[in-house]
Amino acid sequence: MQNKIRSFNQFKTTLEKDPTLQEEFKSNPVEAIKKFQSAPPRFNDKLIYRLAVLFLGIIVLTICIGAIILTGRSTDPGFEVPDILVATASTAIGAVAGLLAPGSN
Repeated sequence: MQNKIRSFNQFKTTLEKDPTLQEEFKSNPVEAIKKFQSAPPRFNDKLIYRLAVLFLGIIVLTICIGAIILTGRSTDPGFEVPDILVATASTAIGAVAGLLAPGSN
């Protein structure tokens, strides 16, 4: 009997409802807990991390290229890149830097 659990609350509920499982835990908790198996995560943490860095990098590149195109096409000598583009690119660069910085663990 392999029970797949996703949370401690689910484990606790299962243990409360099954008297035979309670007796097994009283007699030999290590063997009783081996009957439970944690469900595998849906996504790999490395995959999510890589996707976040990829999308943030794409955002930075798109905004930089867009700013260059806007500046090149402008005939106004006092043209400045819109503040929203600067703010978005700065935020994305900061997010990438935060993701790539070593953890404090």
